[in-house]
Amino acid sequence: MKLIKNIVNICETAAKGSAQAMADGDVIVPDTKPDILKLLQVDAEASVTDKYIENGRLNISGRVDCKILYIPESANERIKSILTSMEFHHTADAGGAEPTESKLITAAAVERVEFSAVNSRKIRLRAIVSVDYEVCEVCETELCCDTDEEAEKRKKTVTLENTVDISEHEFTVKESLEVPSGQSSIHELLKADVRITDTEYKTVTGKLIVKGCAGICILYTDDEGELKYIEADIPFTEVFDMDGCCEDTLCDIDLSVAGVMCEAVEDNDGDMRVAEVDIDVTASLRGVEMTDIEVLEDCFIPYMDTVCEREKLTVSETVQRPSVQNTIREIIDFPSNAPAVMGVYNVMTDAVITKAELQRNKLICEGRIDAYILYLADSEESPVYSIKKDIKFSYMIDCEIVSSPVQIDARAVVKHISYNLNSGGDLELRCILAIDAKLIRKIELSNITDIKTEEKEKRSGIIIYFTKSGESVWDVAKKYRVTRDEIRRFNSVEDDRLSAGTKLFIPSC
Repeated sequence: MKLIKNIVNICETAAKGSAQAMADGDVIVPDTKPDILKLLQVDAEASVTDKYIENGRLNISGRVDCKILYIPESANERIKSILTSMEFHHTADAGGAEPTESKLITAAAVERVEFSAVNSRKIRLRAIVSVDYEVCEVCETELCCDTDEEAEKRKKTVTLENTVDISEHEFTVKESLEVPSGQSSIHELLKADVRITDTEYKTVTGKLIVKGCAGICILYTDDEGELKYIEADIPFTEVFDMDGCCEDTLCDIDLSVAGVMCEAVEDNDGDMRVAEVDIDVTASLRGVEMTDIEVLEDCFIPYMDTVCEREKLTVSETVQRPSVQNTIREIIDFPSNAPAVMGVYNVMTDAVITKAELQRNKLICEGRIDAYILYLADSEESPVYSIKKDIKFSYMIDCEIVSSPVQIDARAVVKHISYNLNSGGDLELRCILAIDAKLIRKIELSNITDIKTEEKEKRSGIIIYFTKSGESVWDVAKKYRVTRDEIRRFNSVEDDRLSAGTKLFIPSC
C-alpha cells in the first residue's frame, strides 16, 4: 500500500528566553573636545552584531551606541556631544539545536543607562541591555494524508504554519536633509535619533515588499552656539527575495536601526545647510502560510489484518491570529520642577505587553507604552532635558471560543507617532498601537509511516457485541475489520457515536 504524503516545513522552538547583559566602560573626552562642566544626558541604542551556536551554547554579541551631551567648561560654547560605543555579550543554552540547522532570532534594547563624570576628561558609563532570543529549527516533515487503495480511513484536519522563510537582511536608507528656511546653518552636529514607523508589507510570488518611514531628528548648534534641530520623515521601500512565498503568505517583520551616520555638508551657496544621512536598518523576517492539512489518523482494509507503523510528532497548531489597531491619545504634563519647554525635539516610544490571557471569547491584552520625551529647555544649566512617561493600555480582542489550553504569543508595536505642544504648555501625544497575537496549541500526531496487510482467516456467522464506554462505530469496525457502512446498515445506526452497552450485530467477515 502506497502512502500519499504532504510535506510541511514545521518550525519548532528549541530555546527561547529573555536575559540581561551589561556593557560598561570609561570614555575619555577626545582631544578635540573641551573639558566637561556638567553631564546633561546619555542616550543609548543597542544592536546585535553577531550570533552563533557553539558547543551547545547560543552566543550573542552586540554594540551599544551612546550619545553623550554635556556642558563644557569653555564659556564661549554652550553644549557639546561625544559619540561612543561599548560591546556586550550573552550566552544561553541552545536547547540541543544543531548550528547548521538552526535559525537564530535576536533583539536587543537598552533598559537603562547609568553615567557619571569621573573628572573633567573621563566619563563612566554602564548600560543594562535586554536581550531576547529564539532558536528555531525548521524541519521538513512528511505527514501521511491518504493511501492509494480503497480502505476505511479516519482523518483529522489540523491548521499548521508552513514556514516559508526565516531570514535577516540589512539595508541602508540615504537622504540629504536641508536646514529649514529661516533657520540658522549648522556649526556642529550633536546627535541624530531615528525611529521606524508606518511599516507595511505585500507579498508576491517569491518576493516580499516592505514599506516604512524612517523618522529622524537631528540636533545641532549654530554659529552662535544656539540649539537647533531638523526633523524629517524619510519613506523607504525594500524588496527581499523570499523563495516559496505567495500572495497569501503572512509575515512577521521586525525593523531595527543598526546605526546612523550623519554629516554636515555645504549647499550650493557654500553654507553648511545640508545633513547627509545614512541609516543602517536590520530587517528580521519570518514568513509563514496557514495550511489546513487533512492528516490520516488511522486506516484498515476490510477483511484483512492491517498494521499501521507510526512515529510520534509534536507540532504547533495555530488556532487563531487575533489582532487589533487603535489610536491612543494622551495629554502629558511636564513636571513643575522641570525647566520650561522651548520646543519638543523628539519623542521615542517602546510598547510592552505585561499581561495576555483568554477570557471566554476575548483575548485580554494589557501593557504600557514607554514614552521618552526630549525637549529644548529655557535653561542655561540644562538646555536639553528629557522626561519619561508610562502610558498604560488595555484591550479586549474578539476571538473564537477555544476549548483547550493554548499558548499566547502577543506583541505590541507603535506604528505611528505624532505630537503637538499645546498653548497651555502640555504635550498632546497620539500613537497608533497595533497588537498582533497568535494562539498556539501543542498537539500530538501519531503519523503513519507504513501500512502492512495480510490475509485474515475468514469466519462465518454474526457476532453480537456490546459497546464499551467511549467506543464509536469506527472502533468497532476496526476491531472486526468490517466497513462502517455495514455496521450502520445491519444496526440502523446513523451517528458515529455510540452509548455504552449498545447492542450491535457484526456481519460475517
